[in-house]
Amino acid sequence: MGHDAEIMMAHAANNGSAQSISANDLNERVKRLLEKKPALVPALPKHAARRFLRNGPKT
Repeated sequence: MGHDAEIMMAHAANNGSAQSISANDLNERVKRLLEKKPALVPALPKHAARRFLRNGPKT
């Protein structure tokens, strides 16, 4: 979908109903959004603090 089509779509009357979009248009929009998004950096695993005693039973 070209820039002109997006401008026309932005100025189109919107009565609150959903507008249909072709699969190709959707794919192009998703590609453009993903190009702008930074790559995900995997997070380091968090080490949880131990909340219990490792000792054996008290006698």
